[in-house]
Amino acid sequence: MRYDDASAWCREVVSGGHVMLFDPDMFHSELTKASKQFDIPYESLHSFLRNVHLIHIKRTHHWVRSQLFVEQPHYLQAYTTTGTSTTATTATQEGDTRRSILEMARHLNHPPYMMARLVVEHMVCNTTTTTTTGPSKKFVTEAMRDPMNKLGTLEAIDPQYHSSQSFPSNTTKQPSVVKVDAFSGRPVPLPSQPVTRLATEVMEAIDSDPMYGPRQDRERHFVGLEHELMLEQSLRAMGIPFETETELRIRGTPRTPDILFSCPVGIRVPKRNENTFEWKVVCWIDSKALFGDVHTHRTSVLPQAETYVHRFGPGLVLYWFGHAPIERLGDGHGDVVIAGWNVPTCFMLPTGELASHGTTNSTVSFDG
Repeated sequence: MRYDDASAWCREVVSGGHVMLFDPDMFHSELTKASKQFDIPYESLHSFLRNVHLIHIKRTHHWVRSQLFVEQPHYLQAYTTTGTSTTATTATQEGDTRRSILEMARHLNHPPYMMARLVVEHMVCNTTTTTTTGPSKKFVTEAMRDPMNKLGTLEAIDPQYHSSQSFPSNTTKQPSVVKVDAFSGRPVPLPSQPVTRLATEVMEAIDSDPMYGPRQDRERHFVGLEHELMLEQSLRAMGIPFETETELRIRGTPRTPDILFSCPVGIRVPKRNENTFEWKVVCWIDSKALFGDVHTHRTSVLPQAETYVHRFGPGLVLYWFGHAPIERLGDGHGDVVIAGWNVPTCFMLPTGELASHGTTNSTVSFDG
């Protein structure tokens, strides 16, 4: 794996606002090529790129909000100014004066889904769900999941923005393609009545975002659960007793890793900067269905792991999609073991026996 080259490519894609960030088909194509070029699995590079992109979002979010709502003339004015309306697919028509949500996302190098959510938060008017600072978070989330039904009529939009919802006078803009549910594969029913420009462009933004949105959130959630289950099944197959995070929370234990061993076990790991191995004692495992790059490990994963060290003792962080070179990753003064790709195949039980895939072997070598 060419980690440094992959890291530089991710930063270049993100900082330059590459077109692939706004086109799922191009995203898949470019990521596939880069995966082969840098000798890193597609899923791992996808996770790596998202890690880098999240850094960009955190650093620029305040600036994006300022460009949308504060700076004069701000981008929301470009979206709502009365005149010939446009969506991203008709943005070059003569006489167009407005920017679509997708266009604003491209200009500000911000994820289309997140840009759409910012616009919805500002333009929605729902008296039953509005708080003193705007529509409730729950209503906005529901609207982003089902924009056609939640945002399809003018009643859902603040009256001051009603004039911005008209489409070109010679047509009533409806979604141009049949939407298909990402999981069932069934067509999504479209409303029989004309829908608002906001609802149409929110759906367009969601469909144009390859990394963020309701579908991606569900996928990441299920991938995380799947890998936690794989970890539990592997440990049970090796006959190693443990408690899960769910069981620990039922007992009222706060700040829990995914796995807490009933008693400490040993794990054989390579020594840093050496070609030999050593045994490490671990009391827990935390499953991470992501790629462990240096920044994510240092700023997010390791601080969390160190809280487990203080409460439960030394442990193991398992990066299912791989990680940066091990010598670049902090180990919490030796108390945090880093593993990647798969569950370690061999553990040493307190009795000195080795547990591996449901079998035990009393022959133990302590010299690595």
